[in-house]
Amino acid sequence: MKIMTKITMTANWKLGLLFTLIIGLSYFSLDAVTISELNVKAGCGYNLAQHYGVKEQAAGYKVETGFHHGMTAGLMLELPITPAFAIRYEFNYVTKGSSEKITIKELDGEALIKPAVMNVKYGMDYIEFPMLFKLKTLKGDDFSISVIGGAAMALKINGDYHLDGKLYFPVADSFEVINIKDDSGLKEINQFDYSLIYVGELDFEIAKQPLTLGYRFTIGWDYLNLPTYQAGGFDPVQLRNQSYALYLSVPLWAHK
Repeated sequence: MKIMTKITMTANWKLGLLFTLIIGLSYFSLDAVTISELNVKAGCGYNLAQHYGVKEQAAGYKVETGFHHGMTAGLMLELPITPAFAIRYEFNYVTKGSSEKITIKELDGEALIKPAVMNVKYGMDYIEFPMLFKLKTLKGDDFSISVIGGAAMALKINGDYHLDGKLYFPVADSFEVINIKDDSGLKEINQFDYSLIYVGELDFEIAKQPLTLGYRFTIGWDYLNLPTYQAGGFDPVQLRNQSYALYLSVPLWAHK
């Protein structure tokens, strides 16, 4: 287990270094772009997060996923290449996580007469560094619509895990209920998370104030070994981050 954890951490650091190198090279390769062409925006909004899994669930487990409500806020730096195309770098704070109902039907290979139920809440705060490509697809007299896509590296800065569960042990014709609780700061979870981002934006004006309304879908490709009831020997669940954000941004500075 320690060997696998070490291998995973090493792979994450290498991915982080590669991602940082790509961002740096892409910036310095834009010879035609000057600082006078840089657009800077600030935005914030509502972030709805959950976890999803594409791997088959472990035998004896059933996982039902709910949402984690949070926020996103940050800065956006756009480098126009043409009037319709730009490269964007972002620096965001974003909350992610989920609520899970885990039904455990087997323990140590033996079927439980009455399944154990674990209600779990995961919360994680990230500083996210997206690198995006923006294409303006529709432009009117006082509005424009853009599609944006790219990838992001995120650094976990905080974590929170709470579990409230029940175990049932048969006693005569009934069951003895044992309430169990667990919590941690999720320090063992991946420090870096990697994801793909898809965005749609509407640029418009209200009382001559430029505004941008955006919708962002973020889907992670890194598995997180999220804990269940570790003290009881229950296996972690392998899930990935996923979130939906609705945000509003305003320009702080733009080239003329």
